[in-house]
Amino acid sequence: MNVKGGFDIHPFFIWERVIKCKSLHLALPTKCCPGESGTTPMITITRLQAYLRHNARQQYQAVATPPFTCFFHPTEACRFFNYAIPDEPEQNDWGVSLAALRQAFRSRQRQPRLEFIEEFAPTLSSALRAAGFEEEGRYRAMICSAHTYQPTPEVAGLVMTPLTTISPLSEFQDYVTIERQGFDPDNTAVVTASDAQRFVDDLHGGVAFLARLNGQPVSTGMFTTPHDGLTEIVGLATLELFRRRGIATAVTALAVQTAFAQGVEYVYLSAADERAGRVYERVGFRPFAAMLAYGVRND
Repeated sequence: MNVKGGFDIHPFFIWERVIKCKSLHLALPTKCCPGESGTTPMITITRLQAYLRHNARQQYQAVATPPFTCFFHPTEACRFFNYAIPDEPEQNDWGVSLAALRQAFRSRQRQPRLEFIEEFAPTLSSALRAAGFEEEGRYRAMICSAHTYQPTPEVAGLVMTPLTTISPLSEFQDYVTIERQGFDPDNTAVVTASDAQRFVDDLHGGVAFLARLNGQPVSTGMFTTPHDGLTEIVGLATLELFRRRGIATAVTALAVQTAFAQGVEYVYLSAADERAGRVYERVGFRPFAAMLAYGVRND
């Protein structure tokens, strides 16, 4: 594996990532990461949900609307930047609480939306549908640990550069360009230095990875600021012409290795579908739970 940037990578450190929420000491389901023995520390649904909530607090304004916490972007109304997470796994009357949640969104001219782990609040989905919410997405929450991690084959001509807040701004301009075009090939807008600086400002303690094939930037990915031994891999994108060559798998593997080397215990990611999940399974990710998104349009 060809890596630039002077990082000392130890492939056998553990990785598994979590989602957002506050830690609850309740009798909730406990799941052990596949492949781990009974003596190995376990990652629980509650711990993962707590990580996701913590992660959201670092990015958005948090507003308590019991039994939920709402997270609002201060300026951007895009529904993906404004959502709520349940604080409690069960509620006697979800309906009353959901009505209050909708009002909190309406008062800020935002569309009501929730993101949560299905196994954390198993009765919430049916309550949401009864209240007029629709399921917008169902994703595979996947976890990787030292016990499940698998090295990946090298890709000839591929050089991956870890980027931190002290890396040259020009590298981040390349990163943001490839990330945008990887998700939206029609997005040909020029990435300015200001665009790149905003990305750097949000990076904090995370690490981004820019992959070049024979000198050409082709793929991106990053892990977020670790917390409580957990981190999440996000922003995995590859230009259309360079897909199905093992590049995304290589970027994912390097991100996992680097996170382990920094002391991360578990790495988490959310796969859009089974096909994407199979890519991550090559690195050692295993299905762990279901991530759900529910929303109301034109509320």
